[in-house]
Amino acid sequence: MATDKEALGEALYGLATGVVRRRSRTLSLTALSTLATLEQTGLRRLTDLAVTEEITQPSMTSLVSQLEQLGLAERHRDPGDARVVLVGITRNGRQLMSARRKAGAESLAELIDKLDGQEAAELQAALPALLRLVDLVTES
Repeated sequence: MATDKEALGEALYGLATGVVRRRSRTLSLTALSTLATLEQTGLRRLTDLAVTEEITQPSMTSLVSQLEQLGLAERHRDPGDARVVLVGITRNGRQLMSARRKAGAESLAELIDKLDGQEAAELQAALPALLRLVDLVTES
């Protein structure tokens, strides 16, 4: 029998995967994850991005090329070592990520509207803990 923490973990995981399934499919999860990484960390070496996103360097090179063509990312030369390629997110990339977060939040708000008053209040009471979980996941 699952413990309360395991049951809560499974519920949150199910919610996260359900939200991912409901998303627009214009970009792959890896592309979105790469943009999120760039948004959070700033310029990154292409090789470091490949490691972070757990894909091969040739795959990351191709992905960055696709993101460049879409105007969502751009390559820069490292001023300290011209052989090094740095990748950054563009203004359009930031706008896309902001719109994705907003759409995701709206999707969840629609689901929350389907809860009864007691359930919504319980979820609201859990907000500080949920925000702390968000902090913990972004720290890793």
